[in-house]
Amino acid sequence: MADPLANFSEVFHNATEIQSMVRNMDDSKKKHKALKTANPEAYTQKLIEENHTLHFNYPSIFLLHIDDKLDATFFYMLNQKRRVEKGEITEDKASEEVGKRLYTRWVEPTIRQEPVQKEETYEEYYKRVSSKNK
Repeated sequence: MADPLANFSEVFHNATEIQSMVRNMDDSKKKHKALKTANPEAYTQKLIEENHTLHFNYPSIFLLHIDDKLDATFFYMLNQKRRVEKGEITEDKASEEVGKRLYTRWVEPTIRQEPVQKEETYEEYYKRVSSKNK
């Protein structure tokens, strides 16, 4: 039986590297777009092959992105990771802030029996950010 962790890398990836891996996956998704509906299994396999580090080291991010479910929460978490890397906040503080944000977004509306507010999508985020940088 193959070792399930054989492709796992113990290399530390900073926030910028993780974001770069996700952007590379964007290219793979565009390149193999026709396969997505024609042959979903082949589409997934191609994306795994071309984005193996993201798939094996950050499977949740990979799966959210392949299903087009990444949103602004991803960028918030990456920003918190950057702040930790720069020494601006501790890992505990970053975790606390992420937890508060997730609680506010998901738990509070559920308790109040209100709909959860839609978060800016991954694509919307990049459009907004790229238009600011022009």
